[in-house]
Amino acid sequence: METGIFEPVTDSRIHSSCNQWGQMAEVIVIKSDYAYTALKPAVFEMLEAISENSVFRQANVLIKPNLLMPAGPDRAVLTHPLVVRAVAEYVIAQGGRPQISDSPAAGSFQRVLKTGGYENAFKGLDVVFKAFDTSVKVDIGPPFGRIDIARDAMEADLVINLPKLKTHAQMRMTLGVKNLFGCIVGLQKPEWHLKCGLHREIFAKLLVQIHRAVNPALTLVDGILALEGRGPGKGGTPRPLGILVGSRDAFAADMAICSMLGLAHDDLPT
Repeated sequence: METGIFEPVTDSRIHSSCNQWGQMAEVIVIKSDYAYTALKPAVFEMLEAISENSVFRQANVLIKPNLLMPAGPDRAVLTHPLVVRAVAEYVIAQGGRPQISDSPAAGSFQRVLKTGGYENAFKGLDVVFKAFDTSVKVDIGPPFGRIDIARDAMEADLVINLPKLKTHAQMRMTLGVKNLFGCIVGLQKPEWHLKCGLHREIFAKLLVQIHRAVNPALTLVDGILALEGRGPGKGGTPRPLGILVGSRDAFAADMAICSMLGLAHDDLPT
């Protein structure tokens, strides 16, 4: 994606209804920045709008941010730690037990947390951080059949999907659907890249079927500081958009983001 296509959103709140199958699925876009006095109520407002509070009570809630590699919050590579903290605080306030997990593509989980500002952001909050380290076999359907997916993601009572709004060299963008590829543990990620090769459609089908298997209850996309250009890693250029995008349906959220950026839905293989 060429630099310059991301432009700040001026509307304070947008509602959209769309998903992959033409079904009604509300998408909410709220303006915010990373100042916690504004961010926390914005996240709470969004989660109130797209969730049923009762589902969190006594629930083990797996929060899945994008923790791709060690990178500071200003690089726009990771889901911002304060967005994740606000979601964790909401889960706790509703009586749930949050666990924050991912399987980084580069660097150790602890190094990503330290470099990404998570250690500082979560001081004083009782939240479990745990790298995905074990898998279970899950039948995601043809042509892939039974594949290994992180046990914690499959055994949680519900999953909250927290992607970063970024470009992606192979898949155009990495948003809600693709974020669940992080539930593939460790070196199995590059193995899947090798298996799928340069066939974007096959890889996209894999991503869609992993997403459906994990079946997140909510998706909230951090687009306050987005990543443009040579994403999804440090080669990209941070661009302020100032938005949070939320929905119960990750496909609908992704399609709404494409529409906001002036991209045809078919430009996003997932």
